Amino acid sequence: MMLLNVAVCEDEEMELKRMMELLDRSECEMNRFVYRNAADLIRDFEPRKFDIILMDIYMPQMTGVEAVEQIREKDKDVYIAFCTTSVEHAIDGYRLNVERYLEKPVRYEELLEVLMRASSRRMTVKRRCISMGKNAESVMFEDVVFMEQKNHTVYFHLSNGETVHKTDSLDAIMKTVDAANFCHCHKSYVVNFDYVESVEPELFVFKMRQGGNVQIKQRDFPKIRDRFNEYMFSQLRREMGGNESYD
Repeated sequence: MMLLNVAVCEDEEMELKRMMELLDRSECEMNRFVYRNAADLIRDFEPRKFDIILMDIYMPQMTGVEAVEQIREKDKDVYIAFCTTSVEHAIDGYRLNVERYLEKPVRYEELLEVLMRASSRRMTVKRRCISMGKNAESVMFEDVVFMEQKNHTVYFHLSNGETVHKTDSLDAIMKTVDAANFCHCHKSYVVNFDYVESVEPELFVFKMRQGGNVQIKQRDFPKIRDRFNEYMFSQLRREMGGNESYD
């Protein structure tokens, strides 16, 4: 198992002590971040900082449910397990994509299982990352609006408005992308269909939701337009659960 970044948010001293003992017993390599209340965790939280959050639900000032609501606004991937004496918040857990309920006192076997699942989740997320170099933070493919190559540098235009770059080529990067939403639409551009607002045939561009346009190779325009339309229809079918009917 790889090194895990584990956050434990627990306000009861005895429960926290027990959790630390169970983590020691697991012999997993990990960095631990301990928070005695949810507000401190929220102040310290950054996307992809933690691989797993073990979250108490019943805490003063801010509950675990309220904290996870804020966490999910920033990070949809981090593995979260509620630690509680009650499952009355099961609907909240489902709504917030909480993977597990660990009933107190937490059992070792159940804790070991969530650690293993968090490790597997980290491997999956890692495959969705673009390494930006030794001393730079990785970029998630899903955060990339489009990529642009100038000479031997690729610029990544991100959904938060930032632009980062690295020495590379679009051809090389696309060999690592296993996602239908990315299209090498021009020799200098790769677009993420998830951020496209519309196709402009007169200008041969994708109009982006964040503003601006991404060029489409004129010779390949019909094929690329059809691929975009097919992708959008597939997304619509998925959202409808594949139950649509045709008259």
